[in-house]
Amino acid sequence: MKTILECMCGITEKMRNPDDRNGGLLLDGVHLKKAAGELRQLRKALGLNTMQVLILTGVVQNSSHYRTDGDDIAHFLGMEYLKFLSCQEDTEVLKRRGFIRIDRDGNYKLPKEVLKNLKSNKSVEPEQMTGLSAGQLLYRIKKNLGILEDEETEIPDFLSDMVHLFRLNPDNSVSSACLKYLDKLSKEEAVVFLALVYRYWFEKDDQVGWHDMSDYFDEDDMSDLQVSYASESLSLQRRGIIEYAPENGLLDKDYFRLKDEIKEEIFADVGGIRKKQAKVSASRKVEAQSIGRKDMFYNEAEGIEVARLKELLSEDRFDGVRARMKEKGLRSGFTCLFYGGPGTGKTETVYQLARESGRDIFIVDVSQIKSCWVGESEKNIKDVFNRYRSCVQEGGKIPVLLFNEADAIFGIRQQGAQSAVDKMENSIQNIILQEMEDLDGILIATTNLTENLDKAFERRFLYKLRFEKPSREAKRGIWKSLLPDVSDADVAYLAEHFDLSGGQIENVARKKTIQSILSGNEPTLEDLARYCAEETLSSNGEARKIGF
Repeated sequence: MKTILECMCGITEKMRNPDDRNGGLLLDGVHLKKAAGELRQLRKALGLNTMQVLILTGVVQNSSHYRTDGDDIAHFLGMEYLKFLSCQEDTEVLKRRGFIRIDRDGNYKLPKEVLKNLKSNKSVEPEQMTGLSAGQLLYRIKKNLGILEDEETEIPDFLSDMVHLFRLNPDNSVSSACLKYLDKLSKEEAVVFLALVYRYWFEKDDQVGWHDMSDYFDEDDMSDLQVSYASESLSLQRRGIIEYAPENGLLDKDYFRLKDEIKEEIFADVGGIRKKQAKVSASRKVEAQSIGRKDMFYNEAEGIEVARLKELLSEDRFDGVRARMKEKGLRSGFTCLFYGGPGTGKTETVYQLARESGRDIFIVDVSQIKSCWVGESEKNIKDVFNRYRSCVQEGGKIPVLLFNEADAIFGIRQQGAQSAVDKMENSIQNIILQEMEDLDGILIATTNLTENLDKAFERRFLYKLRFEKPSREAKRGIWKSLLPDVSDADVAYLAEHFDLSGGQIENVARKKTIQSILSGNEPTLEDLARYCAEETLSSNGEARKIGF
């Protein structure tokens, strides 16, 4: 049995008009009989009648051309264009079933997915029309707008298809809201509405300009829409469906968006509007009892400072110190900055201080704070402090608010900021500075890059503790705690010959464990030295040589 494309090739060969250099067909009885087998197979495979099969074959035959109009298809069928117009009912069947598309200029196009199916010897399966979820309907809005943008359909047909889909799937938020708000809109405004739904959900664009709509309309329709918009006479405006959107923090009439309450209705079944999702708390809680004990080894100066903080945060001393500070009219919040190179124990020290003092930790997620939505970042950072403040006011042991890698948010403020991003950064920092002034709790920030820290933040940290790479003695302690089965002599050698941080030593310990599991043998000192060398890349990117 021939494939679909082989049948189409057979039709063009057996029905070709020998006097037509361009390959037109002869539709007389003799030639139809010659191709009867191919036509019969295609009718059965595709569920089409003979004329529909021939029209589709003509579109496929011409699909490589830049443009194929009705006259081209008429010529392929060996008939005058006027006669081909009498076949429009068959053309509409092909169009309705998704075999072909006809753009606003009357050009015939073969969808890519149809050609792919035909190459795979598959028919074109009709798209699912019922039982669609809210998410599937949003995807269909996107897909059909793409077809409209490519001029492969007309606006009335696009809207008719969408409304038909919504009515067939009424039991979800997308359908019910779209039917509600599309009602009594002009066809042009209906397209704008659906385009706003698409851009918000798929492009995360809540600040749309008319240039974003230009691909859907001709010049006259675009001009009419913009004139009505400027005079605030669009139904979308009068009915409170859209509003002006901010640009650089200020409302700008050149940009617009769906109102939040409208988006809430539309996207209720897919998690609500993205702005609400962005407001999921930007901090997560780590309970003190879940923090595992870990031996820490410090250089002498660091050890003294950590011991002082440990005493301050202890249950016996903290509340008393805090009360005395308040009696003297001093701020009772404690702010600490831990700074130094990566792997020197800053974050782990916070965890161990919290564990030993029985305090939970609220870890701030900077990526959740910085939102792409104008004004949301500021709300997110306020939400962090409000949530922390509520926990403090509930009583019990005051938790620790931890800003890890704080340089990402405590950076130097931009003078004379002009862009929306710079203004947002400055706004976040001003909020944090004020919250640090009013803090009635414990805030600890860690950073590797103190040179990027704004001076105003430096002044607001009561304790500033520098973490350096461990001394030889501290390194011995770290090595021994992580690799207790390694001899004291080997530990001394590794501590003396490799200038590693605690984090790097832990990496070596992990590699040793992995290797012993894989090979069944304990790595030698030379193996450990090689692991150390891998942790200490030289400036040219080559590992230092291993030697004894």
